[in-house]
Amino acid sequence: MLKIVPLSAENTAAAAELSAKCLKEAWSESTLAAQLKNPHDHTVIAYADGVAAGFLSVWCVAGEAEINNICVLPEYRRQGIAKTMLAHAAQELTEAGRWVLEVRESNAAAIALYESLGFQKAGLRKNFYDSPTENALIMAK
Repeated sequence: MLKIVPLSAENTAAAAELSAKCLKEAWSESTLAAQLKNPHDHTVIAYADGVAAGFLSVWCVAGEAEINNICVLPEYRRQGIAKTMLAHAAQELTEAGRWVLEVRESNAAAIALYESLGFQKAGLRKNFYDSPTENALIMAK
């Protein structure tokens, strides 16, 4: 069973651990805790059968939702968790008329997911990512 819950002081450690397992540019517990003070932040954690399996951070400012970070543990990928978190965010952020994100140019699985949700390629940020250096596609809907 999948349960989506907001980021809270009680689950920042779980989110940081999840981030460290999934992301090259992992978010620390202090970074996640700082999100709790940001009135524009909408971060959620997905629990699959009690395991913190994914998280999503979105900032919504002036009608635009920017996806800052999304990750799902490798063993829980391709089970609809990312799509469920994004759908949850869309239901919560009804004021968002536009959604934007950056994604590694080589991340075909993520690009396919975003395209399936109606995102389109809107631009390119040269050498945006490190380790390895890589361009970011800007996608929007």
